[in-house]
Amino acid sequence: MAARRSTAARARRVAVVEPHVLQRNRTAQLLHRDAGLDVVFAGESVLALMAWMSARERSGWPHLLVTELLGPGLGARDRAAVCALREAGVRVLLMSSLHPRGATQRILDEGVDGVVSKADEEVELLRAAGRVLAGEPAITERALAALRMAPTTPRLSEQETKVLEFYAVGQPIDDIAAQIGVRPDTARKYLSRVKEKYAAIGRPAKTRLDLARRAHEDGLVD
Repeated sequence: MAARRSTAARARRVAVVEPHVLQRNRTAQLLHRDAGLDVVFAGESVLALMAWMSARERSGWPHLLVTELLGPGLGARDRAAVCALREAGVRVLLMSSLHPRGATQRILDEGVDGVVSKADEEVELLRAAGRVLAGEPAITERALAALRMAPTTPRLSEQETKVLEFYAVGQPIDDIAAQIGVRPDTARKYLSRVKEKYAAIGRPAKTRLDLARRAHEDGLVD
């Protein structure tokens, strides 16, 4: 494969965002050695990538971002950063264990161009990267299977999501209200809406324990 690299392929730039160092280094190695891509950034967060890009000319920005992008650590700022990257023309390839499954659809709703499961063979990653760079959608069979198995998730507002995240880990309503800048009564209204939205999709969550379980299933908390 390396022998067939074209000059155009070598000119394509890629960034890798992955919290695990070994996975990050191996992914960068594969994309450079076997796909002929220029790895211009490899780090542990999307926000770190954004900071790196802000200090460079647009001509040096990556054409493709390969990223984990799942899990409770992904906050609203990270998701907003991904949207900003896509608006700037950077294509995004999600490479993840796709667990919890409920988080998968949430991330797809944020907008990505392709999805690869970490259970896929390395050649699947390379193939998906090529397709995404060519402007084609790419979801591997394993990723598609995980997506089909994912439970339906409610569409929560940003404030409702914050309330659920804090409430699910045991924080009192008064403390939650202070953290998100609203009155306690308003925070309770958000919580009631969260319960109503889960009930509406057939996943009732009446108690704190129920909500903690739903938040875990949907990748909002550990």
